Amino acid sequence: MRLVFDASVLEMPFTGIAKTSLLLYKECLAQLPGLTVMGVHRNAVAGEVPAGVALARGGGLFSSGLWRSYYLPRQMKRQKATVAHFPWSGGVPDDLSDRCVVTTIHDVLPLEMPGGFKHPRDEERYRKDKQRDIDRSHVLFTDSEYSKGQLQRHFALRSEPIVNYFGPTLEGDGKDFPAGDTAAPPYLLYLGGYDRRKGILELLEVYLELRRQGKLRCPLLLVGKSHYFSEDLRRLILAGKESGHVRELGYVPDRELVTLLQGALALVYPSRYEGFGLPPLEAMHVGCPVITTSRTSIPEVCGDAALYIDPGAGAEFGEALVAVENDAALRAKLREAGFRQARKFTWEKAATTFLGEIRRFRTRMEEP
Repeated sequence: MRLVFDASVLEMPFTGIAKTSLLLYKECLAQLPGLTVMGVHRNAVAGEVPAGVALARGGGLFSSGLWRSYYLPRQMKRQKATVAHFPWSGGVPDDLSDRCVVTTIHDVLPLEMPGGFKHPRDEERYRKDKQRDIDRSHVLFTDSEYSKGQLQRHFALRSEPIVNYFGPTLEGDGKDFPAGDTAAPPYLLYLGGYDRRKGILELLEVYLELRRQGKLRCPLLLVGKSHYFSEDLRRLILAGKESGHVRELGYVPDRELVTLLQGALALVYPSRYEGFGLPPLEAMHVGCPVITTSRTSIPEVCGDAALYIDPGAGAEFGEALVAVENDAALRAKLREAGFRQARKFTWEKAATTFLGEIRRFRTRMEEP
C-alpha cells in the first residue's frame, strides 16, 4: 500500500495535528511491512519527520489555492498513491475519486461555539467547504465520540465517521515517570493556546483573586503561544506578571514540557470546547494531576482520572485549585488514576484502527 498525505500541516511549528499525524504514520509503518508513506508539501517543513516517512516538496510557483486544487492531486497520482490522506480537517481536492481518499476531521467546533463566525456568510462557506470534503472522502476519521456526533448532526454523511483516539505525543510511558511527589511542586501549569474557549480568562480571574486573598501560594505558569484575545486577558496577565504570580513561557520543547508537567501540582485546563483534548492526556501520561471540565470530548479522554470543574463557577473552581495545592493525597490519587487512564490511549490501537478501516474500504471496492 502506498499512502501519500497532504503535508501542508508540517509547514508550521509542530503542534497537535502535526505531531499526532506523524506518530500515526510511524506506527502504521511498524505494523505494515511494505507500506510506503510520503507527504507532499509546498513550503519548507518546520521539523523532523520519523524515519520511513518521505517528503516531496514542489509547486512553489503556484498560488496556495492552485497548488491544492491542481498540483497536489496530480502529484499524489504521480507518486502512485493507493491511499490519499488529508490529516488536517479537510482541504480535499477533486480528481482523486479513483484512489482511496481518507480524511481526518478533528472537530467542527466553530459550529458549536457561540460567536464561532463573524458573519453568516463565513458559516455558510465553512459548512459548504466541510460538506465538499466529506463528499470527496471514502473513509472519514474523527477524534472523539463527541466530534462524531457533531459531524452527524451538521452534515450529510456517506458513511459513519470512525472515531480514532490519539495516543500521547510525549516520549515514554507510565513506568518511566515517578509515581509520587515527595517534595510538593510549587506551581500550577496551564498548557494550550490563548483562545477564549480554553477558559484561560476565567482561570486567571480565579487564580489572581485567590492569591489576593492569600488562599493560594503557588505561581501559575502559562505554556503555549500567547494571543491576547481581549484587553481583559492582557490586563490580567500583565497584573499577574508584575506581581510575580504568573509566568509566560511560550512554546517549550517536548523534553522541557515533560519536566514542567512532572513538576507541577496540576495541569489546569478549563476548556469548554475540545474535539479531543491532548494536553490532559499528555499530563496524565507523565503523572501530572489534571483539573479540567466535563465539557464536550474531555470526559472521553480523562474518564474518572481528573478533578472536574465548571470554569464559570468561580467558587468551585477556586476550591479545586486550593485543594490540589494543599492535599498531597488528592494529588497522588489523581496521578495514579491518570496513569491508568492514559494507558488506554496508544498509537498501536490508533494505527490498527486506521489501517483496518482502509483495508475494509479497499476490500469492498474490489468485490465484484
